[in-house]
Parts: sequence; structure tokens; C-alpha cells
Amino acid sequence: MVKQRLFPTVEGTPQGGTISPTLANATLDGMEKRLEERYAKRYMNGKLYYPKVHLVRYADDFCVMADKRETLEEIKVLLTEFLEKRGLTLSQEKTKITHVKDGFDFLGFNVRKYNGTLLIKPSKKSQKQFTEKLHDIIFSHKSVSQQVLIEKLNPVLRGWGNYYKHVVSKRVFSKTDHILTLQLKRWSYRRHTNKSSRWIKDKYFIKIGSRDWKFGFNYEGGGKMHTFVLLKLADIPIERYIKVKKDANPFDPTWDAYFERRQKKGCRVRPVKVGTLSESA
Repeated sequence: MVKQRLFPTVEGTPQGGTISPTLANATLDGMEKRLEERYAKRYMNGKLYYPKVHLVRYADDFCVMADKRETLEEIKVLLTEFLEKRGLTLSQEKTKITHVKDGFDFLGFNVRKYNGTLLIKPSKKSQKQFTEKLHDIIFSHKSVSQQVLIEKLNPVLRGWGNYYKHVVSKRVFSKTDHILTLQLKRWSYRRHTNKSSRWIKDKYFIKIGSRDWKFGFNYEGGGKMHTFVLLKLADIPIERYIKVKKDANPFDPTWDAYFERRQKKGCRVRPVKVGTLSESA
């Protein structure tokens, strides 16, 4: 539906539409339960044994963790049978079995153990795609003013930074800021080929406190001086996210006290309910 006019869909679902992940969740529902039934805790030799099998799924992307490679081989066969009944198959290119010491990418994150410590960082692929996106934005706006370019870049930087601010991203943020500064220097030099580097620095970059080479400018408004600068990813604070309990349901009033406690602790609060508006959404 566009502007009150119906455009019937012949086949398929729109890319990025909300119905696509909804259909994926409905189709793959039961995958977790199948693994829980197959690898439930049980008694072995008089001791309670936990198989240590865990599944994490986001729409049609999922990863399975286990303590043995043989177990993962069994799970791969089990999930292949599960998907075949729904007319689906595992992607041979994206499906692999690896050790956590070697790491793996999932939803743009790299999950890997370093000397026994699990660290989650932005994946190399995501970093590369993002810097390329910044490059495309900068050099597709060669003739615009500095203010317009900053207005184009800031929402992109803020969105990417907020997505990765809950993991180990500080060094990646600083590295990306450095690459962006080099790109902006090049953008500035191309506009003024006959000017010196000192002139270009004074025109497009300012110093705030002890931090130099900040892409922005000062302007006067309301009788005061103001500063309009490019967002720095390194200025986005890292926030550790506390996982929501598995059985927590934002639509169940019995869980209201739990979500209120999370909110008081500064955690991300419940998702907005359908048909309601919430300032905390």
C-alpha cells in the first residue's frame, strides 16, 4: 500500500520488508525445541550430564554451539532434516564448523576467544563495507558544502556506532575515525588543489580542547559562538548489555516488575507493544 493505493504483489516478499523476518521466524519456529529434546540434560553413570548445546537465532540466521565437533556434525544432519520438511536447505557457502579460538562471524560481529577470553568485535567484513560506504558518501558529494557533508555522514556514523557499542569496539571506532579523517583530508585537498595544507586545515578542521583535526566549523548564532562538527565514533560510550531472561515476555503483565528493575539499572527496556507508544522504545 502506497499513498492509499494498493499494488498487488505477484510473488515473493520485498527486500527489507517486515514480513520477511516474520515469515522466517514462523517457518523456523521449533528449531530450538528440537535441539532441547535431542540434547536434554540426563543422568549418565549416576551423574547429571548437560550436553552444552546452545542455539542463537535471528530470523533466518543462526549459530549452534557445542563442546564437541562430533556433536555439531550430528546437529548439522538434524537441522538439515528439519529444514527439508519446510522446503529449505542449509547454505553451503555460509555453513561451517569452526572452533571458537578461530572465531566466526555472525550478524556483522566476530566472536572469538583470545587466550581463553571471549571477545565480540565488529567483523572485518563489516568494517570494510562501512569504510567503503563512507568513501562513497564523501566522493559522491564533492561539490557540496562542508555542512551538508557533515549532515550526510553523522546519521550513518551514529547508526553504525550504536549497533556496535555493546561489544568490544573502542579500538575499531578509533581506527575508523582515523580512516575517515584521511578520507576527509583527501576530499578537502581535491577542492583546493592550489592551496597549502595549513590553509586547508584552518578552513575545514578545528581544534576543540586538546583534540585537533576535528572536521567542522564555528559559527555565530544568537550572539554566541557555536560549533558544528562531525561525529566521532570514539566518543560513543561502550555500554555492556545485560541479556533479557529467556522466558521474559513484554506482553505478560507478570513480567512488568522485571522490566522496571532493568530500566532502573540503566538496561535497555522492554520493546514497544503493538498498538501503543512508549518513550522507552
